[in-house]
Amino acid sequence: MFAARSALVPGLSPFGETTQVRHVPGVALVDDRGALLRLDAPARDEVLVLGYTRCTDQCPLTLANVAVALRELTPNARPAAYFVTVDPTHDDGHTLRHYLGAWNNTIVGVTGAPPALNAVALALGAGDASRSPGDHDTRLFIVDHFGAVRQELSPDATPTAIVQALRADT
Repeated sequence: MFAARSALVPGLSPFGETTQVRHVPGVALVDDRGALLRLDAPARDEVLVLGYTRCTDQCPLTLANVAVALRELTPNARPAAYFVTVDPTHDDGHTLRHYLGAWNNTIVGVTGAPPALNAVALALGAGDASRSPGDHDTRLFIVDHFGAVRQELSPDATPTAIVQALRADT
């Protein structure tokens, strides 16, 4: 029963015989301007995309779709959007900021210490640091103001689907 329910409710995953909501951990990260950042208790909903700047296929497409979706929302309804690197060796703040300039920096780059970035990926159910950057999870994660994953979207989600997901339950 619980496993069947968790399959129907986005952001929930089965844990034994109960259903557990996934939360973004309270780890210290750094945005693409060098400011300290935590993703676990945002002032408003947020969209998280995991990836890396040297990705040549899925990351640019996903980021383009997120940027288009954000433009379709009013400023009051627009969540914060973050591109969390899975390759901190190459993706420092400057590199992220320059890369995200292609989308008018509507999406903020996030980097940090590898253990902190790994904690975020693990909490999202998106793997761990033992994988190469090219083998990263490409889902989009919508996180509520409590830091709970409210919904996951396919990396192929259209801007329309992203907007619909962001408007759901608000």
